[in-house]
Amino acid sequence: TMRAAQQAGLSLGDYIDAKYNVPGTTEETIARMAELGAFDNRPQRICEIGPGSGRYLVHIKRLTNPQLYEIYETAAPWRDYLVETHGVVAGRTDGQTLADTPAASVDLVHSHKVFVGLPIFTTLHYFTEIARVVRVGGKAVFDIQSENCLDDAMLERWLEMREPYAKSIVPKDWALAFFARRGFRFDGAFKITMLPGVTEYLV
Repeated sequence: TMRAAQQAGLSLGDYIDAKYNVPGTTEETIARMAELGAFDNRPQRICEIGPGSGRYLVHIKRLTNPQLYEIYETAAPWRDYLVETHGVVAGRTDGQTLADTPAASVDLVHSHKVFVGLPIFTTLHYFTEIARVVRVGGKAVFDIQSENCLDDAMLERWLEMREPYAKSIVPKDWALAFFARRGFRFDGAFKITMLPGVTEYLV
């Protein structure tokens, strides 16, 4: 992927957007997060679940300049690349918890295009962990495949895929109620393209 991006004369994030999604999607996501106040608390400790290539990490780290940026990435080559290139701290991964992150310690926890590809109960493990690690006044941002992402046209496109990336649906109202019971306030939602459909972000 990195060689292909270099050959195309694109940044890693721009190459991945162009090849696998829609050009500019990453930047649009960051801008929509900012509009809904995701960075208003000037986060100094940030945790990202499943950063992969780091295409969101690069923008958010530049925008916020945090004291600590920790990641949980199960793919060792990407994890090592991000630690070496961007100076982030990698937590030990078990695929469902944020075990190295203390309770009520994080200003911003975020995840992109991760939960849509996980079995539902793995996602719920992560939801529980998100609620545990965010401090009072902190923010949580993530996207899900909600009921709002599957009208008939989108459903048909997903069904045409031999191996759909999306693995589960999380009802939006259920997710909001889950976090509300744990003291969170809903700031807003937006949809972002994830071919062949969309995902819904919750802030």
